[in-house]
Amino acid sequence: MGKLLRRLLEKNRLKLIVWFLLRFNLLAIPLYIVIYTNSSFLPLQVLIAQITTVLLKAQGYDVIQNNQIITASVDNSLHNIEVSWDSTGWKSLYALFALVMAVPASNIKSKLKFLSMGLPIIFTLNLFRVLTTILIALNFGFQYFDIVHTFLWREGLIIAVVLIWYFWLRKEKHNIR
Repeated sequence: MGKLLRRLLEKNRLKLIVWFLLRFNLLAIPLYIVIYTNSSFLPLQVLIAQITTVLLKAQGYDVIQNNQIITASVDNSLHNIEVSWDSTGWKSLYALFALVMAVPASNIKSKLKFLSMGLPIIFTLNLFRVLTTILIALNFGFQYFDIVHTFLWREGLIIAVVLIWYFWLRKEKHNIR
């Protein structure tokens, strides 16, 4: 009897994993469409630039913002920093959404409740990423901009998304069908 139960549980676990992977890959299709069509959403880029500019000005930096471009004056030279579509964190936000929605949880209410907290956390982390990358460039030189942006924060945001999802998943494990 123990072996039969164990086989049924393993079979059920495999079905859950396959179902999750299928749903997650289907949810990835819009992401690939946006990437393939090179689409963007300028209002989000402008919003991130506005918030970042306000935060930089609050810290005493001489910056101005025009649409998605932040111009900083450092040592009598101007530096233009573009908040690109990828800098908005949209992929991280969408990835968290897709990870949560792909989980075969018992109800949508639990997923939406988590997303109402998880997405603002990712949005805030991304703002922190943009702000700290600019601050490092302003204080230590723009030669460090790409290093900080690429190696520290791109992977850091991916890790944050996976960890946030993982902790929710652990909490929800009793609701998984």
